[in-house]
Order: sequence, then C-alpha cells, then structure tokens
Amino acid sequence: MKRFLNIIKKIVLSLPLLVVNRLICNIRSYYYTRKIDSGGGNIIITEPFLKFSLRKRKTSQLFIKGTLRITSHIGGNSKTVISLGNNSILKINNDFSIGNGVRVMLNANSTLIIGGKNKESDSGITCDTLIMVNKKISIGEDFICAWGNFISDSDWHSIEGQNHQKDVIIGSHTWIANNCNILKGTVIGNNTIVASNTKIVNKTFPNDVLIAGIPPKIIKQEINWSRDI
Repeated sequence: MKRFLNIIKKIVLSLPLLVVNRLICNIRSYYYTRKIDSGGGNIIITEPFLKFSLRKRKTSQLFIKGTLRITSHIGGNSKTVISLGNNSILKINNDFSIGNGVRVMLNANSTLIIGGKNKESDSGITCDTLIMVNKKISIGEDFICAWGNFISDSDWHSIEGQNHQKDVIIGSHTWIANNCNILKGTVIGNNTIVASNTKIVNKTFPNDVLIAGIPPKIIKQEINWSRDI
C-alpha cells in the first residue's frame, strides 16, 4: 500500500498545477454529490481548497435538481456551511450558487425550498449570509441575495409567551441587497427589490415593488430589474 501511495504521489506531483487543481475539485465534487438523496442533481466545488462543510443527519433529506455550485466571491475564503438537522428537508429545484461564508442551518423537522435559476443568468447567495430555518422558509426562482444578510423564520427565543415562529415566503425574481434582515412572518412578492439595510418582520408586500427602511416601506411600484448589466 505504501508503495502504491508513493506512485500516486509521484504521478500527482508530475502533473501541471491546473490539472491537479481540476482533479481535486472533481474529487471533492464527487464526494459531496454522493450526499444528495434525490433529484438527480450534483454539487460542484469550483476551487480546490475552498472551505466547505455539508453536515447531514441520517434522517435528513437533500434534494437537488440541477447544480449546486459552491464558489468564492471576489477572493473570499471564509467557510461555507450547510447543516441539516434530524428529519429536515433542503430542496433546490434548479441551478443555484452559494458563495464563501454563507451558512445555511436547518433545525430538526424544518424545510427550506429554493427555486433556483430559471430566466436569469444565475441565482444564488453572494457571500457572508446566514439562513436559519426553524420550521419553513420558501424562496422562489431567480433569487439573488447579496452579502451580510440574515434570513430566519424564528426569534429562536421565547418572548413573553409570544409565538417565536412564522413561515417566511420570498417570491420569484427577488433581489435582496446587502445587510438586510428578513425575519419571521415576512412575505415578499415576485419581482421585488429589498434595498440595503432593510429589516422586515411580520410584513406582507405585493409584487413589483422596491422595499426599503426600518420600518420597511414601499418606495417604488411597478419596478423592473435584471441581474445582468
């Protein structure tokens, strides 16, 4: 075995750097793709030494239809983590990208549904965003999320007997700019922009609007936006 490993090591060291990097990416991508339970999709690691962790309980379910790309945003190297608790379900219905420093945490018996790419050139989360699911969060197609956001359906603490949890629904073709809080009970319509530093909790907004502020307000109606400049 030692002799065999030495032979493999010599072969690897003799290869060009680009080929070695590609080989590492392929091996890591294959390893994580094997953790998918259904959907026929795959997971691609775009850089050889990108920090990534996929933690699954035996009773959790990972459904991916399309490609989940784990990538780096403008050279960032903070760790990306996806964690699925007991009996939780993560369902990604089409191609989707997750950048460095993104953490997706599903509590026991919770569900996160992501529509993925449809008409836009890409759909995904740029970097350094935290999604925490206590019971259910639904995100539509062509979702774009900038950096530094927090999305959760729960307070994660009991406050004077109030209900700590209420489902979050984010419609299709929604763009959430940087440093926003999308909290319990939020319902955002389709084709919507949430401006930087906005905080939404227990509010419902219609389609085709620009939302901004604390408290959040509709700043503009009948908007149109596209991912590509």
